Amino acid sequence: MLLKYKYKLKPCKRQAVIIANWLSMARRQYNYRLAERLNWFEATRTPVNACPLNVSVVPVERIYQNIPEFRVQTRDGRKKDSNGKLITKKGDKHPNIVNGYVLWETVQLADLAQTKKLFPEYKSMHSQVLQDVIQRVQTTMDNFTKPDKNSKTSGRPKFKGKHYYNSFSYPQLSNNNIVKNADGRYCVNLPKIGLISFVYNRPIPVGFKVKTGTVIREADGYYISFTIEDKTVPLRHAEIQPTEDNSKGIDLGLLHYTVTSDGEFIEVPKFFRLSENRLSKLQVRLAKKSKHSKPWKILKRKIARLHQLITRQRLDWQFKLAYHLFSDVSVIFIEGLQIANLVRRCKAKLGDNGQFLPNGQSAKSGLNKSLQDAAFGQFIQILEYVAWKLGKRVIKVDPKGTSQHCWECLSKVPKSLSERWHSCSICGQELDRDYNSALLIQKIGLLSTQEEDITSVKTAVRADLAEESRALP
Repeated sequence: MLLKYKYKLKPCKRQAVIIANWLSMARRQYNYRLAERLNWFEATRTPVNACPLNVSVVPVERIYQNIPEFRVQTRDGRKKDSNGKLITKKGDKHPNIVNGYVLWETVQLADLAQTKKLFPEYKSMHSQVLQDVIQRVQTTMDNFTKPDKNSKTSGRPKFKGKHYYNSFSYPQLSNNNIVKNADGRYCVNLPKIGLISFVYNRPIPVGFKVKTGTVIREADGYYISFTIEDKTVPLRHAEIQPTEDNSKGIDLGLLHYTVTSDGEFIEVPKFFRLSENRLSKLQVRLAKKSKHSKPWKILKRKIARLHQLITRQRLDWQFKLAYHLFSDVSVIFIEGLQIANLVRRCKAKLGDNGQFLPNGQSAKSGLNKSLQDAAFGQFIQILEYVAWKLGKRVIKVDPKGTSQHCWECLSKVPKSLSERWHSCSICGQELDRDYNSALLIQKIGLLSTQEEDITSVKTAVRADLAEESRALP
């Protein structure tokens, strides 16, 4: 099992300067190595409608310019075969180009020695911290060029500005790096930085070993995030058969944050909305200051701290809500919302003369702000994490039609977004719209776990109609 524990660092002035310098150097190295990868990527691509079939797009000499064909191993490897012999030895040659593809991670890792000769300040950085920068570039390019399990790729990688590269990692740390200094304070021993005291507010669990450490810069200082592992603890997900007694359905919304199938209504906290006025005043003052002046930097720091406060308030509240929802049940049914679709901009409307017509985006902007403030996507992730931690279960239900059908008879009751009351003329149900949705989500969730062919409201309605037709004489 892998976990992450985060602690507040308390560096002295000298250590804070070193950390800031390392972040700056790591950012420059990241941007340079990313530029190498993107330049090679673009040089070997051409539009699909102009691709030659019998020759290379770019001369071969230019494609592999300044890339050595082989690299020579400078030390014996650590891995051994079944006979106890070293798999790789000093002096072995390894190709940098395989089937026409450049092994960029290997090439760039080998080029770090030349970087240290050209820029001696990089010698002050720990070698593994510098190597981790190359691995980050490799991960970024893999996400860009290789599709994931859903056949999707991330966008084109961007260069990192000063405020967008905020961490560096030690790939190899251990429990021995956490020690007490002469004053009895807990410290973490970071190579080439020294002993840094930190707030050891929760101990590493017994049996877990520290694997990596990431130093992170935030608005209120520096933090360190330890990755800890215990291979003896299995990573299991609870297999609980849901019933009406041990489960509940919850409906997410902006009028009430959650409405549960047992009749509990929880209001929306609106953390961003409550701080919006204060935030806007600070931003107005910031706009009047000279850029990069001392007053400008002070206001920037205040705005960053306020954003951090809003984020932490929301995160803390969502964790408390997740534990509260699981206090009396073992299974929660929730809508599988597509957040990106909810906050998508309205399509532009063009008139006959080519001018843009009103499309309702101004009103949608306010709705989008409230959706982002509610952070439903983050809450669903927290709910799944809390369920895993407690040995309980979260089951997602298709959200289509959950607000337009009656939970009792499954008949369709069309409602606009402004209509907040559900009134069914078929079975006579009269209740709040969101409460009806929560009851329907629980019902569909229970049906989906009992019958394989029911996965949504649509399939449940179809199955109900088929059952009624069979009952007719």
